[in-house]
Amino acid sequence: MVASHPMNAMLRVRTFLSELHAWEWLGILVARSAVGFLFFLSGRGKLFVLKRREQMRQTLVEAHVPFPEFNALFVSTVEFVFGLLLIFGAITSLACAMLSGVIIVAIATTAVRNIAATSPFGWLSEFLYLPEVLLLVILLWLFLSGPGWLSVDDLILSQIHL
Repeated sequence: MVASHPMNAMLRVRTFLSELHAWEWLGILVARSAVGFLFFLSGRGKLFVLKRREQMRQTLVEAHVPFPEFNALFVSTVEFVFGLLLIFGAITSLACAMLSGVIIVAIATTAVRNIAATSPFGWLSEFLYLPEVLLLVILLWLFLSGPGWLSVDDLILSQIHL
């Protein structure tokens, strides 16, 4: 009787993990929606609020990004449009790729400049602590995992039986 007890416990753990995995779509939905809203609202502010647009332009000037007026409008539009698409899970892979590009440029031009570590591990610690790095990791995960079943992409793919 004692020998079967560990087997029952393992079966319960396996069942629990299997049931938990069935809720993976909820984590994907929350991550996709949160990151999508973050970009959508950021882009919206930069597009439609003059003060925010000027702050974006000034940030690009200070980062020595060429054509700061054009790039402020371009980046804001990318954030707005692809953030909205990400919220709905529409062309999710493209949305993740475009938003990742924005984040990579932001990391390279502004975020990394603010790291003042004296050792490689200190630098890595500060780098990984950047919110932009976390956003990039989430976008990579969504790119690889897909948008989940509660998405426009899934609705379209289920209609064409792919």
